[in-house]
Amino acid sequence: MDRLTADADDPAVAFAQSFRMTGRLHRRHPELSRILLHHGLELAQSDRGPAPRAFHDIRAAVDAGRFEVEDLDLALAVTAGAALALDALLHAQPDRDDATSADLVVRGLLRQFGIPADEAERICSLDLPDLEVTDTLAR
Repeated sequence: MDRLTADADDPAVAFAQSFRMTGRLHRRHPELSRILLHHGLELAQSDRGPAPRAFHDIRAAVDAGRFEVEDLDLALAVTAGAALALDALLHAQPDRDDATSADLVVRGLLRQFGIPADEAERICSLDLPDLEVTDTLAR
């Protein structure tokens, strides 16, 4: 994710892109998705896996004045909870569109973190980096 979001000058965009790409990985890599689902709470507190990246993005967005977050650890917990709930929902509903669902979830997170609705919509409509690269990284 670091390489895929390196061109994002706005840390709120980097956060959203990481979440949106992760949401799309559930359908593309169901085995990895199941691992995240079964070990997600452990990974949310780990210094490895997706949690440190999400924490970095949240802190960068707060430092840049993009997010209004009082408690960084709580913001990470909310983000991890949203990601795990999305993962579980996608497994329970195989016909659910992963891209639309991930975008809706991250739009809500952006709003919760103080981004206005129109800006959250704009951020979630930006093109994502090539998902073929994420396929390579997931292997």
